[in-house]
Amino acid sequence: MDIGVLMLFQNHPNQPMDDYEMYKKELKVCEMAEPLGFDSLWAVEHHFTDYTLCPNPVEMLSYLAGKTEKIKLGTGAIIIPWHKDPLRVATDVAMLDNLSDRRVLLGIGRGIGRVEYDGFGVDMNDSREIFDESARMVLDMLETGKAKEHKGKHFQQAARDIRPAPMGPYLDRTFVTCQSPETAELIAKLGLGMMVFAISPWKSRAEDCRVYREAFREYQGREAPPVVANVFVMVDEDGDKARELANQYMTDYWISALRHYEMDGTHFEGVKGYEFYAKSAGVMRDRSSESMENLYVNNQIFGTPQDCIDQMNAIQDMAGPVTFNVSFSYAGLPYEAVHRQMQLFADTCLPVLQAAEPGAVAAKVA
Repeated sequence: MDIGVLMLFQNHPNQPMDDYEMYKKELKVCEMAEPLGFDSLWAVEHHFTDYTLCPNPVEMLSYLAGKTEKIKLGTGAIIIPWHKDPLRVATDVAMLDNLSDRRVLLGIGRGIGRVEYDGFGVDMNDSREIFDESARMVLDMLETGKAKEHKGKHFQQAARDIRPAPMGPYLDRTFVTCQSPETAELIAKLGLGMMVFAISPWKSRAEDCRVYREAFREYQGREAPPVVANVFVMVDEDGDKARELANQYMTDYWISALRHYEMDGTHFEGVKGYEFYAKSAGVMRDRSSESMENLYVNNQIFGTPQDCIDQMNAIQDMAGPVTFNVSFSYAGLPYEAVHRQMQLFADTCLPVLQAAEPGAVAAKVA
């Protein structure tokens, strides 16, 4: 089972500092991943707020490609509708793949942040159409090495070669973010991998995974690859301490995400392609903030090393074969604690998880 590290680059008020200082500290965490034995390193894309400060994951990973030798480098994810030129996305990915000796894992998504859509002047009502048209163009460019002449609703493209040439194939290392059964089926039709975030309960995520696997089998005639599950981790030899820290910092992260995405807002209502989010926002407004915070924390991974393994086994028991990307640095958790828990996880949990096949029960911590 592959285990990656998902980096957020969050500048949280729990640990006030300027953006430059935060970047230096986050980059030190990034540079720990390969020596500790993690399989991949992922960078998100977000803009304009303290929530996360990584506006260009390809550029970030290009820097990290020069600092590493073999760890895979994932975009978690490029938000396609915010990029008004599919050719630029494809050429940037191709260049990163060449620079890194074909280590790219391509994550793409549609995004839900109104602050970001408005900032880029893109109508959220058009996001699904833009994603569908642009993503197909990007993937075709990467697979064929050519931008075909295209005259679509949202994009016009002249025929051109992609240089440096892409290092395909990409279909088996491309993942689409998913938060609803409808998206899960679309991903399966495209024959791509699926990536989920532990926002809603794993029972809901497990249903998305089931829909994806059944649809993938129907449309592709083979079994789907393991789903990539992104989770937050708080691990300590003292389980009570880990729980206390999880309640504090995972809750604070959730509050920052709620604020950035306006997850409980009414603005999703009537927006085409965001019906699932409008429904979810209504549920959040009906529940207390404390109830939602507890729900979010309980979707993550925390406790002793063995607690973490047991919780990850439980997720696979519900959702089927998955690989995990884990986040250690979030919500201003002091960096000494970030380094300490990352080291502990690598020493105790990582060997056990990597020895297990996706979907199989990981053994006890030694």
